[in-house]
Amino acid sequence: MIYLDNAATTKYKPEEVYNAFNYYVREIGVSPGRGSYKLGIEASRMLYQARKTVAEYFGLSEANVIFTKNSTEAINMFFRGFLKQGDHVVITCYEHNAILRPLHEMKLKGIIDYSVISREDLILSPQEIYDKYVKSNTVLFETTLASNLTGRIVFNPEVLIYMKEKGINTFVDSSQGAGKIELSMKEDGIDYLAFTGHKDLLALPGVGGLVCTRKPAWKPLLQGGTGVLGDSYVNPDVFPEAYEAGTLNMPAIWSLKVALDWLKDNKKQCATEGQIITQYFIDGLDKIRNVVLYDKEFQRVGVIGLNINGMKSNEVVQYLDENDICTRGGIHCAILAHEALNTKEIGVVRFSIGLNNTKSDIDRVLEVIKKVGE
Repeated sequence: MIYLDNAATTKYKPEEVYNAFNYYVREIGVSPGRGSYKLGIEASRMLYQARKTVAEYFGLSEANVIFTKNSTEAINMFFRGFLKQGDHVVITCYEHNAILRPLHEMKLKGIIDYSVISREDLILSPQEIYDKYVKSNTVLFETTLASNLTGRIVFNPEVLIYMKEKGINTFVDSSQGAGKIELSMKEDGIDYLAFTGHKDLLALPGVGGLVCTRKPAWKPLLQGGTGVLGDSYVNPDVFPEAYEAGTLNMPAIWSLKVALDWLKDNKKQCATEGQIITQYFIDGLDKIRNVVLYDKEFQRVGVIGLNINGMKSNEVVQYLDENDICTRGGIHCAILAHEALNTKEIGVVRFSIGLNNTKSDIDRVLEVIKKVGE
């Protein structure tokens, strides 16, 4: 079997990640902040280590990290807390539905409004984008790091820095590409960043979070047990515990900490190998007739979106699956991008390169694509 759906979830992790999960479950096995005995204290210590590692990975010295179960929860927490009546937000046409849907719901309720930067306008200068899309009530500029549909790197630090200079807050959804593109929130002009562990960060499902350059002042999304000040009728005004009501998924959080350590130690090797395999795939696709490759002209992470003329994406995916190749077709939770690419009706076949993919994998995939496209 050849697995090429890593943009959804990376199937193969470093062995250290599996070992970290096993260690926490077997040797620790308790929740942080829920007891003053030795194991409980050790759990709290490990939670802080993980929080600090995440902050440092994204270029912050302060451990201003709120853990959630995924980036979707972090995004909803931020939007519903940060945005106020009458606010305006600027986003890009490549945003995941995790960004679009909470914003659109708030728009339907008459709370906020948003504008979408078109595919063509993303190459404009920061000032041109500002002049065309920013309004007097714009409080937030949001961008995805990389498209989960085509792999195009959408993130442009020059735009974020310019927005900050104009007094507009900035937010990055790093769910796609965070383990492949090096970020420094302070240097790149990022105020807030959402992440998830189960994709390019090579951790386990069930952990994500929000990273902040400054501690938030908005109310928590959830109310419940926080492990501190248990006599309060509502979540206490304590950071970050007030924003982490309920039991944290510590086995996944600890696996994330170890995964980030592994990525830091292997980042050059991973980046080089991933780029080589991705370009090898693109070069092979260029030789096959009837293949339409999207965003080929832009820098990308290891995600490739394509279609075969005369076929719907799900038909291609079915044929690939019959040949033991796992990939994905249809609408990839990115309706704005499909509308921008005119692929709403047929969908897109998405291939996403992972840690263990080789040139021999790609050769096999190219062979099958050539057959299905004939």
